[in-house]
Amino acid sequence: MPIPFIAAALGVYTLGAYVVDVLLFPDQAAREARSFAKSIGKPVLNVGAGTPGSSLRVAMLGATLWGDINCDIAASKSTSCGGDNVCYCDAVKLPFPDKYFGAVIASHVLEHMENPQAAVAEWNRVADRVYVIVPKWWAPHTWLHPGHRWVISEDGRTTPLWNK
Repeated sequence: MPIPFIAAALGVYTLGAYVVDVLLFPDQAAREARSFAKSIGKPVLNVGAGTPGSSLRVAMLGATLWGDINCDIAASKSTSCGGDNVCYCDAVKLPFPDKYFGAVIASHVLEHMENPQAAVAEWNRVADRVYVIVPKWWAPHTWLHPGHRWVISEDGRTTPLWNK
């Protein structure tokens, strides 16, 4: 096989994996989170909404504004929460009461956390349901992103990345 064909095939695979894993799966989960929260009359918290420069997805499409409150650890502490603002929050120390939210959605956040289990415990504390989207093990961006600390399986097992 000629090298250009292999390179082109890898490029198409990489782009396809990114679109499915970073755009399609999270949007579907966000719709499910919104529907559930609405059914019980509670708001949605979006943890890791993104800030300028935080990811390719945010650079292309802007922050994910799926929640009634959209927050990110890289956001300004002076920005108010709500509406189209992305406000500051520490995903393991949320300033909300127990079960305040119907749903928390956290897309492509957990693999960056120092302690993923603590983050999930905190999200379960503040919400009735938690929707977590993590990069799939088979996606090239899972292994190549310099900020990823973990590969996280469907059942929640964490495996440190080779470069960490």
